[in-house]
Amino acid sequence: MEQFQSAAFDARLWELYLYAILTELGYAFDRNHQAPDFHCTGLGGEFFVEATTVNPSAAPPTVDPSNREAYFAHYVPLKFGSALFSKLQKRYWELEHVGDSPLLLAVQDFHAPQAMAWSNTALIEYLYGIRQVEKRRDDGTSEVASERIEKYEREGKTPIPAGFFLQPETENISAVLANPSGTIAKFNRMGFLAGFGDRSIRMVRGGICYRGKLTPESYSAEVHAEGYKETWSEGLSVYHNPSARHPLPPESMSGVAHHTSDGQRILSNMPPFFPVGTSTYILVPA
Repeated sequence: MEQFQSAAFDARLWELYLYAILTELGYAFDRNHQAPDFHCTGLGGEFFVEATTVNPSAAPPTVDPSNREAYFAHYVPLKFGSALFSKLQKRYWELEHVGDSPLLLAVQDFHAPQAMAWSNTALIEYLYGIRQVEKRRDDGTSEVASERIEKYEREGKTPIPAGFFLQPETENISAVLANPSGTIAKFNRMGFLAGFGDRSIRMVRGGICYRGKLTPESYSAEVHAEGYKETWSEGLSVYHNPSARHPLPPESMSGVAHHTSDGQRILSNMPPFFPVGTSTYILVPA
């Protein structure tokens, strides 16, 4: 019972976060239909967003050195696959009011504690069927190369093909949204910046980010410091479907990261500051 209550809370949190992002981006909502979750209209166009979450398994595997590689390389992508495939079966694109508008799926990972901090790589791999790997050169240096992934396997289970955007009928999905920063800590920071809460509280945010380079770097910032700024959409990634029947124009969502694939590599366009992993420490004065 506790697990189902947690899943319901996580789903509601994700929907509230999406509402904040889409409102910040300048969209209003048409509430004349129950599904998909968000019918967005604004200067950036019109599109639909359906939210979903990756939830804990009834009997999750115990991760140890003997199965660690299989867990991250197969189990975690399959968790994303289960959530997205379930939404695909709803066939929202057949609804009359959806018509020819772009249809997006928004997914957030709650399958394990702090999963959002490390599972995003599995989502990218599953969507495009491409894995980024580090390869050593003969001179001792290394480079990042792309490898095609054909399938995901679990012992005793039927193999699942990799590449969500390569599967039948996924051309009806224009893009997938994800933001590992969409947590309760995000609501704490944004609430504090809006003037809520005890002003003597101190918040320190830190993690990994991209700052206009190919390699990530660490960062830290004091949320309580004068001049600190943050947006709801910060950290949001839009994974575009290269085969979409109704593509989402990138300008429909400005200031966020946009990703796609040419079939061999992942192509990304990120804002000047893009966090990919964040922790927030709240300090309460004695």
